[in-house]
Amino acid sequence: MSKRTGRRVAIALLFAFLFAFVGAATAQITTQLFFRTEPEPFPFQGCRDGLVALHGAVGRAARSAAGESDVGVALGKFRAALVPEWDHIEGVRKACGANEADARSLDALERLRYAEEHAVRREAGSLEVLRKQVARDLGVPEGAPNDLTSHSASE
Repeated sequence: MSKRTGRRVAIALLFAFLFAFVGAATAQITTQLFFRTEPEPFPFQGCRDGLVALHGAVGRAARSAAGESDVGVALGKFRAALVPEWDHIEGVRKACGANEADARSLDALERLRYAEEHAVRREAGSLEVLRKQVARDLGVPEGAPNDLTSHSASE
């Protein structure tokens, strides 16, 4: 390939990239400008109602992930259980923004959510390791049921 052909190919690739970039940006701007969807109405009566709902969702999420040994499954269950309340976090943030005490409560609630998520990750990971170790020590195949009630009922 000659220098001239190489230069033409490089210029064509540059223009193709620029055309794709400008086209994608134009499509996004057009979509947001003309085809905007209306946000869901704020489902809470006010800041305190929103905070209570978010707190309840965190508790529900922690309970739904409890006892799960696979980290990915546990996190998936935790995050799925946060919906629909945590989909409205921005609305709660706006509702609580005027009052400093409410804003601090929301901040503490967000930190609690992330701490609970971290605890789910840590607990599931440590349980998985512990279960594998016990199964290995006992010579039981991994994934075999470990139902202690059937053993104690037969004695």
